[in-house]
Amino acid sequence: AIFTDGRYTLQVAEQVATDLFETRHITDEPPTDWLAENLGAGAKLGFDPRLFTADQVARYRRAAEKAGAALVAVEANPVDAVWEDQPPPPLAPVVAHDLSFAGEAAADKRHRIAEDLRRAGAEAAVITAPDSIAWLLNIRGADVPRTPLALSSLLLRGDGQADFFVDGRKLVAGLEGHLGNEVRVRPEAEFADGLAELAAKTVRVDPASSSAWVFERLADAGAEVVRDVDPCQLPKARKNEVELDGIRAAHRRDGAAVCRFLHWLG
Repeated sequence: AIFTDGRYTLQVAEQVATDLFETRHITDEPPTDWLAENLGAGAKLGFDPRLFTADQVARYRRAAEKAGAALVAVEANPVDAVWEDQPPPPLAPVVAHDLSFAGEAAADKRHRIAEDLRRAGAEAAVITAPDSIAWLLNIRGADVPRTPLALSSLLLRGDGQADFFVDGRKLVAGLEGHLGNEVRVRPEAEFADGLAELAAKTVRVDPASSSAWVFERLADAGAEVVRDVDPCQLPKARKNEVELDGIRAAHRRDGAAVCRFLHWLG
């Protein structure tokens, strides 16, 4: 079965072999229902723990167990093994988001969030949501089309220091100076090592945004995992005056563009 929302109803019918795949609406006919209906007793369903959040895995595991089946993590994704023309990971430039637009220095944000972590009894946090990392470090990227985000991972420690896991080829000249000496830039390939370094520490991780693989690595390292919301989520939502001015300016530009289009269309 393949699951899509309403945006891809026509596309999935054109691009997927419907004689091999049953097409379903991901909201009206969710994967968990399909698994409960189609997995037989004793069956094993493989999944890539890097591609599913901890919350998603919990839902799928419940569905599998309902059918008397089991969910099994795979070491290597079988799709990668047969995807011969798979494109390389994106290498769009990562640039600084100027203080005149952010309204708060990245160092101040880090130390503010770190203080919240300490107050809650955590010694570190794993942050994997690209928008949270962009907000926290005052950076922007272009790895995702039409979205100013850089694919990366980050470990924030209780003293405000951070390990930023990203392909160094993305960083424009001078960005490390913008990040400051409290942010250590490390290759994305070292993310597992970074998680292992949190052994015996109390670490906050968001099960709704971080992959099951992150939780597995922390458990293997002996870390005490605290399941809680991404610590950047609420502070990021509370816009300062500079950000509010930017939102208003963006809406004015967008409104003018829409008006010009409607005038042309009319």
